[in-house]
Amino acid sequence: MAVTKHICEFGTIWNSKESLPEIPVDQFNCIHLEDKSFQSLKNFVAENNDPESGIDQAFSLHRQKGKDFIRVKNFVGVIETRQGTVIEILPKIYNPTNPNETEQIKQSKSILLKMLRSLKNAPFKSIDSAHLKTSRVPIIEIFISVFLQEMEILLKRGIKHFYVSQEENQLYLKGRLVFSENIKKNIVRRERFYVNFDEFNANIAQNRILKSALIYIRQKSRSSKNIRQIINLLYLFDEVKVSQNLEKDLLEINGQSRLFNHYQMVLQWAKVFLLNESFTSYKGNHLNTAIIFPMEILFESYVAHKLRQYYPDWDIITQDRRHYLMNDLIQEQNKFRLRPDIVINTENMIVVADTKWKIIDETLPHLNYNISQSDMYQLYAYGKKYQLENKPVHLVLIYPQHENFNKPLHFEYENMLQINVLPYEFDNEESSISFISHLERSFIFISLLNKLQKLWL
Repeated sequence: MAVTKHICEFGTIWNSKESLPEIPVDQFNCIHLEDKSFQSLKNFVAENNDPESGIDQAFSLHRQKGKDFIRVKNFVGVIETRQGTVIEILPKIYNPTNPNETEQIKQSKSILLKMLRSLKNAPFKSIDSAHLKTSRVPIIEIFISVFLQEMEILLKRGIKHFYVSQEENQLYLKGRLVFSENIKKNIVRRERFYVNFDEFNANIAQNRILKSALIYIRQKSRSSKNIRQIINLLYLFDEVKVSQNLEKDLLEINGQSRLFNHYQMVLQWAKVFLLNESFTSYKGNHLNTAIIFPMEILFESYVAHKLRQYYPDWDIITQDRRHYLMNDLIQEQNKFRLRPDIVINTENMIVVADTKWKIIDETLPHLNYNISQSDMYQLYAYGKKYQLENKPVHLVLIYPQHENFNKPLHFEYENMLQINVLPYEFDNEESSISFISHLERSFIFISLLNKLQKLWL
């Protein structure tokens, strides 16, 4: 039976054969793997020690007191070793009201699924609220059940059939005789005909990919309910072959016609399973599954989603691309495009915000609260460019809340260009992003004062 373990970001993975005596049992920030599983993960990390793969930024190998251990960085998701051990890497969320580790795992898993739902151009938006409460169900099992739900929706509309070109050596003439192949294969078997013909069936690239995904998740699932559903779906795909060349089939479905719009969601899920498609690519055969996501991207997407949810009337742009840092005077071209995470346009002001999944510390003013100087330079560049739009600009940096960062920090660059550094509280999300409405009200108040002052003069 598969073993599932939970660990938070920045947690430590030890070999149970070599674990330190001061860490005897699994905790949320420290787990132990049996020797073969540990070696599989260690080899996986070593083989993907390449910054371009993304895996290099997700794990790091270390040695302490002559013993190896693996540290998880700021990536989350699910991995499975060749030995069947499943490791769920969950966000490290600060919650002072819930010291219980089981409750922390439950909350972290729920928040991870919520964050995944907020991603654009990804299938995770079909994860519903019921899945957010199933803390005991493994993440991979939740993915499988959502995929199966989408498959049921597809089948209600019907799987597509098309005329597919086929070449076969048959006992009767059907379609068009392929002379060159017929001479090669049937020079002494004159009762046969090598023919090319079109056959109307469901064996098309889209369906081959889906059948391959169903076979894959049948091996992964440990839920009897899901397995029964997979077997029933495979029966309905009986005339469809398994994809023999996945890369070719994926290329074939690119730019597919509108007739296949209802396939979009299930095909995205199929890619998640068959390609381990998240935000990383990896090589090697040391793991069965590695579906992991950088927390920076998830946090940015989630905060933008929450802003839209609480303030649906606001003009909120993510990854705004309208400004450049400078002009190239020789080539007469704009250079170094600016891409702030979130830009909010209101009638009275512009808010430019960046989200950072980093730990800062309000108790360390002598160390600039651990705020990166490059982050402050970056926001300053944003502010100067957006001031050209002739509206008041306010800058915001959003970091996750933790025990040493519970209250906003306020700074000013120059000429009323201010920046707020704010903690995001996952257990009090609405108040975390209400700062923008407060900023807007303060700007309206200042504007009214300026107008009254002009009238008075």
